[in-house]
Amino acid sequence: MPMRLPESFRKVVGELPEAGRIPDVAHYPFETVRPTRDGYGERDGVRCWFAVWGDSGPWLAFAPIFQIVNMQMLKATVPYLSQHFRVLTMDNRGSGRSDRPARKDAYTFDEYYADFLAALDTAGVDRLAVIGISAATMTTLRLAAEQPERVTHVIVAGGRLGDAPPVEAARKRSERMRSDWPGYLESFFTNGLTEPHSTKPFEDAVRYGWANTGEIVALCSEGWAGNDVRELARRLRCPALVIHGDGDGLIPYAMGRAVHDIVPDSRLLTIGGGGHLPAVRDPVLFNRSVRDFVAGKPRISTWVRAMNRKRRALFISSPIGLGHVQRDLAIARELRKVEPDLDIDWFTVDPAARYLEREGERVHPITARLANESSHFERVAGEHDLSAFFALRSMDEIMIRNFMTFSDLMESEHYDLVIGDEAWDVDYYFHENPELKRQPFVFLTDFVGCLPVEDDEREAFLCADRNADDIEHVARFPYVRDAAIFVGNPEDVTEKPFGPGLPSIRAWTDKNFSYSGYTLPFDPAALADTEKIRGRLGYQRGEKIAIASVGGTGVGKHLLDKIAAAYPRMKRQVPELRLILVAGPRLSPDAFPRMEGLEVKSYVHNLFEHLACCDLALVQGGLTTCMELTATRRPFLSFPLKRHFEQCVHVRRRLDNYGADRALEYTALTPEALADRALETMHAPVHYKTVETDGAARAAHLIADVLQNRRPRELVSNTTK
Repeated sequence: MPMRLPESFRKVVGELPEAGRIPDVAHYPFETVRPTRDGYGERDGVRCWFAVWGDSGPWLAFAPIFQIVNMQMLKATVPYLSQHFRVLTMDNRGSGRSDRPARKDAYTFDEYYADFLAALDTAGVDRLAVIGISAATMTTLRLAAEQPERVTHVIVAGGRLGDAPPVEAARKRSERMRSDWPGYLESFFTNGLTEPHSTKPFEDAVRYGWANTGEIVALCSEGWAGNDVRELARRLRCPALVIHGDGDGLIPYAMGRAVHDIVPDSRLLTIGGGGHLPAVRDPVLFNRSVRDFVAGKPRISTWVRAMNRKRRALFISSPIGLGHVQRDLAIARELRKVEPDLDIDWFTVDPAARYLEREGERVHPITARLANESSHFERVAGEHDLSAFFALRSMDEIMIRNFMTFSDLMESEHYDLVIGDEAWDVDYYFHENPELKRQPFVFLTDFVGCLPVEDDEREAFLCADRNADDIEHVARFPYVRDAAIFVGNPEDVTEKPFGPGLPSIRAWTDKNFSYSGYTLPFDPAALADTEKIRGRLGYQRGEKIAIASVGGTGVGKHLLDKIAAAYPRMKRQVPELRLILVAGPRLSPDAFPRMEGLEVKSYVHNLFEHLACCDLALVQGGLTTCMELTATRRPFLSFPLKRHFEQCVHVRRRLDNYGADRALEYTALTPEALADRALETMHAPVHYKTVETDGAARAAHLIADVLQNRRPRELVSNTTK
């Protein structure tokens, strides 16, 4: 009989594979970092997998955690800490990629401890700081007591000194694991993640648990039971940090206080309102606390007197495609007109970084540490299908790693202003850690609100939870955003609600944002003479130019394939037609067929100039390219990605306001039908409404108001409609 799944699984976790699967090696345990070396330690025929992350700095090791989860639980902390330390992690026997023997005598605290020692010795770890989370606190304290010459620091989080419950309670716990594994997982992680809006950590934790079975974890749990390390804890002589949430529903706060009381000269960090897993739910605090406790403050530093500091701004630009960075550069250039002595550094990755450097801008060197979002979107996409909400939801490892890099930069250098164009990571973690905000912060976006695009109860529930979290953040900490700018006009915002019982998106945006009007990176009037532009760009007189562009990720490969398949039919009807596929930097030109009149380019600098003089554009459905085509009055068709709420809802609403919604459904078109629609569109007149041209200047003035400590003015474009 199949196991009955709790209601919370359906709403938060969704469908689950067969229980007990060993994690996928291809993306295990982390998405943004690979080990410098890894391997197995073997004892008595049982192999335990370990990995080393980072290649310099002091050693830092995580003692293997309770087998209800595996090493993936550390995805919010290891990628960052490996920038400062050499980090060792391992899967405890019975979990992850380690062996799962079926015999009871293989699971004892002594075996867990010996496995950890074997991993440390195999990896060549000499002196180390050791971290214990939850039950692994016992392993950590034992190592520090028995090998004091080896351990430099101890950090424990959500820990306890022993586990000696009555025999009957332990027996019932094991029976529950074996008989009702889904129910046990739900109860365990509900009590462990007590913080509001913890749906993503809950989903992750359940999936980690589902990679095991109740039978194996029951054996593992019995191995932890009945052990006590109080006497060992009293022998510690190294610095110790105890972290515990006072809302921990698994190991009560009083147990954390007991660890602090018994470990000599330990420090206690209480997380008010925190649950059992601060490394998961409060990773910024956890990462910074570990880093500072183990490494201390830098021995060499420079402090510049306030009046000697140059005025500097950091501009964070979303790296997905080139649309954001082109509009951001337009805003930055207008800002320099208003504030000519302001230096601007950029915080982004390719392809945006490459574009900025070509335009003579300075991309800060620390951005080499950033994780690239493009590979994540490509990994979770299907054929012209990308659930944008779940893609954003599942890039939490990328967001925390990149925020921690940003946080390091804010500590080491002074900026008078931070501007974030859809910098969701910085905005979210600033609201979660408002004490870290030390300078004005301006937030820009061209859409507000995550929306479900299918009749899916789970997606609707999780979208509403995400939106409610954002709404509560802004209400509680309005000073985090010194200005919030919507790149567009009020009518571009949907009136749909954020979710059941939540406000209208339009009404909330009116209250919490200023409107700049749409921001173009060029003046359409300067591109009105198409024949002159064609001559400058090398196009031949008399030829028809069609351009297909899909942005900076590899997600558009299938669309370009279909367009290429449609080209022979188009060419037969219009012999003078020339088709240019702009594949982006992540797709090889060799991946497309060769035929007369078809060109494939990886990158075209300032593509908007080419689009401004083309006879037809075929594009994916992103806002920037569609609005540029609207502004230059070019015929085009767009093919929004299936399940992409921004392209399917927000972008289409805005284009409709300008009379330019030219969207077609990708799956409904054969190459032949696509060819016919494309040629029909190329020969039809356009009747778009005028796109405003002062959006960049309006946004720049709003930002300058913040820099000059003026109240941001209300700027609403009235040049459209």
